[in-house]
Amino acid sequence: MKELGNLMEMRKIPFVGRQRELKILRELLDKRAASLVVLKGRRRIGKSRLTQEFGKTLKTYFFEGLPPDTGTSGHSQREDFARQIERQL
Repeated sequence: MKELGNLMEMRKIPFVGRQRELKILRELLDKRAASLVVLKGRRRIGKSRLTQEFGKTLKTYFFEGLPPDTGTSGHSQREDFARQIERQL
């Protein structure tokens, strides 16, 4: 599983400069109410690492979306998502 290997490698790199974002995520979690958080930004700025760092003390599941492509449909995205859920549960 390539995704898990990448996450394990990220743990070896020091986590720096995202304390403000971590604080916001922890405050949302402490509210004990449903929230939807969307992390977006340029590639390679640390979105995956932020989620990994936030979730390291929680029971977490990680999923990757299919890249936009002419062959990608809503159906194929749902099937891929279902396979990822099945592997993690």
